[in-house]
Amino acid sequence: MDSYLSNSFDLSVCDKCRYDNDVKHKLISRTEAKQNFLLKDCDLDQREPPLRFILRKNPHNSRWGEMKLYLKTQAGSTHPQARAVNRS
Repeated sequence: MDSYLSNSFDLSVCDKCRYDNDVKHKLISRTEAKQNFLLKDCDLDQREPPLRFILRKNPHNSRWGEMKLYLKTQAGSTHPQARAVNRS
């Protein structure tokens, strides 16, 4: 299968299905992953298997470093005790 998610995240989803279910295949920033799933840097960088990401230019300021974007479903399942934090 030749799709964006397949090439970037090793996930068997065609491009049409990716946009049909945008919530399930949402990309989140490193900061969001750390806040929403209570992850630490070592969880994202060193834990096996390594978590895949893509690099994108930062939309807030072009002088800042590139952003790492993770697939939300993979970031949430990277740590056995990772739980989404409810923000009320």
